[in-house]
Amino acid sequence: MEPNAFVAEVYRRMSLRHPTKTSKPTFEQMERNPVVVPAANWYKKILPKEKSAPILEIGFGNGWFIATCLKLGYTNIIGADFGVANKSHVAKWSSAVSLHEIHNDIGEFLAGRSAQYEFIHLSHVIEHIPKHSLLWVTDSLYQALLPGGKLCLRTPNMESPAANSSLYVTLAHEYGFCGSNLISLLDICGFDDIKLHDPADAITLKQKIGSLLKWPYLTERRLRNRLFGVNEGGKFGMELVATAVRGAAEPLFDIRYR
Repeated sequence: MEPNAFVAEVYRRMSLRHPTKTSKPTFEQMERNPVVVPAANWYKKILPKEKSAPILEIGFGNGWFIATCLKLGYTNIIGADFGVANKSHVAKWSSAVSLHEIHNDIGEFLAGRSAQYEFIHLSHVIEHIPKHSLLWVTDSLYQALLPGGKLCLRTPNMESPAANSSLYVTLAHEYGFCGSNLISLLDICGFDDIKLHDPADAITLKQKIGSLLKWPYLTERRLRNRLFGVNEGGKFGMELVATAVRGAAEPLFDIRYR
């Protein structure tokens, strides 16, 4: 079985054994979600200024990023994922949202969508892509962006205090990223202006207490790395958040290459 097929098969079997019982919130409920509220404040700094800009999210999950974009007033939001039929309620949130099924893999889905999007978002998706497919998929993301368009990636951080837990928490995780190899991947695929960011600030009391409890562990990790490590970007939290821009480099994506 090919690695891409293995990841899909893991989730197919999980859905068979444990049919989804997740709620299907309305947009009014979702926009008050404790994830969406701080996300709206954070993403408004990096999303396009034009509210009609085409925004694509690959692997939209429960729709928190789509809800964030709606909350900020964006009017052209596209979600792509496997098993869209199980998440169709997200399209009912607004006529600004359209959903598409990814039938085989991300690169194949984006192959016919060259220079279409101003912003592409992947949250905890890239770590599910086998190493041998990383160039293929990242090249497809680059060519799908308009010149000057921005990519935003979120992924578990392999330099965090709980890296092994983040990597091995699911059978479907294929590869792990730290700042240096994520920056390298984006760079060799043509991206410019590559930046690592801190995630959204804690806003609830529970989140703030959690941040305080994590501080000693993060401080110890920074000290250990200063003495022994090769960290690039200075990020040691549980999650890496990276942005990168499609610049003047010609796309390397080729539908014949995987």
